[in-house]
Amino acid sequence: MGKTLHAFFLEEAPRKVDAACLDAAKIPGERWHVIGSVFYLHAPEGFGTSKLATKAERCLGVSATARNWRTVGELLKLAEYRA
Repeated sequence: MGKTLHAFFLEEAPRKVDAACLDAAKIPGERWHVIGSVFYLHAPEGFGTSKLATKAERCLGVSATARNWRTVGELLKLAEYRA
């Protein structure tokens, strides 16, 4: 799941999650969830082919940077090592 699950780290928690916009952009098999200032996207067909991945910032109304789950895990290891 390391390559198919992505975390979008949002500039801030969205004031309103436009679920209709997000659902309209997703393809069958994709799932999403927002927790605080993180938007999670499971894109089993690939991030590069996901229309939801390209429209998430617009639908959420906030800027974001996205990383796949494997990268998130490696960054966590680095942060723990430096702490």
